[in-house]
Amino acid sequence: MRIAILGSGLAGSLLAWRLAQRPGRAELLLAPGPAAAADATAASGGAVRGYEVNPEQRALALASMAELTADPVLRNWSGFTDCGSIFLPETGTAESLAGPVAEINATLGDSARLVDAEQLARDGWAGLAPDRIGILERQAGYLNPNGFRRAVLADLAGRRSITLLAGGAVGELGPDGFTLAGVRYRCDLVVLAAGAWTPSVLREAGFEVGELTTKSIQYAIHRASGALPTTFVDDRSGLFGKPTPGGLLLGLPTTGWSAPPSGVPADPELAERAAALATSTFPALRLHSAGPPVAAVDCYAESGLLALRPVAGADGRLFSFTGGTGSAAKTVLAASSRAAAQLTDPAVQLAGRT
Repeated sequence: MRIAILGSGLAGSLLAWRLAQRPGRAELLLAPGPAAAADATAASGGAVRGYEVNPEQRALALASMAELTADPVLRNWSGFTDCGSIFLPETGTAESLAGPVAEINATLGDSARLVDAEQLARDGWAGLAPDRIGILERQAGYLNPNGFRRAVLADLAGRRSITLLAGGAVGELGPDGFTLAGVRYRCDLVVLAAGAWTPSVLREAGFEVGELTTKSIQYAIHRASGALPTTFVDDRSGLFGKPTPGGLLLGLPTTGWSAPPSGVPADPELAERAAALATSTFPALRLHSAGPPVAAVDCYAESGLLALRPVAGADGRLFSFTGGTGSAAKTVLAASSRAAAQLTDPAVQLAGRT
């Protein structure tokens, strides 16, 4: 069987790596696509934790964290920094969040606990409603998605079962293959893992995009001093952040839906709002100069899941592998393992096509 993966972001690279290790040794082609200055993998902040609001996404995040923390090779390749994490759901009570916390602890060994507004205030948070609750995780932090991709591609370069093609735009995409640099490659299965380019590539090839769309993402890295928070998300305000060497990454969600995959200009006002909100949320934090905002575009799915999706009208031979709503770093290990099984296990393939 010959399988082509079009796109070498972290998702596409890890899917190729998973397939290269599976029994049967399918012949693999990996086409990286056109060179891009800042795709979503290069721009991602790489926060990882076990908690996600969506139960299926949470299961993938937990499986990914379990593998990452248990495998020294993956920890090294990914540059994983274990600094903890706190997530404040938009809504939730101690009773409603007890189940997810139990799931995290069953997988990661008593990694999580709930913290109430009083404890959050003692930890440096201000202006929270008295009923706010956070999920504090010990085994969490962030990785370097771009460095992780480079390490995976370096490993793939030494494997005989995979052919790494030259970069460039893919043409004449179909269920039976694709054209690259004037050469037609025939394949049994084709996976489009092109991130933000996925919807437009499918449209140009005459296929429906389903639930996939694009959205811009943005953050800025500030020099900071005082009491720096750990990796965090406040799902009510949208503010997110993580520590960096000598500073703090801060951002807010954009409204840039259906953004062109080639990118959009950064919004300085959004960066200023994120900084102002951070200083009011963390009074002991001191922000100094900031670098220029980092902006990129990623592929989003309504379900929020990084998943293998059959493309309608392609006879179960053409798939997309994207849609992680800007946070695929949390789930990419488990999602790539699941996708590799779906592509190579006949029983799973059959189930996925019904």
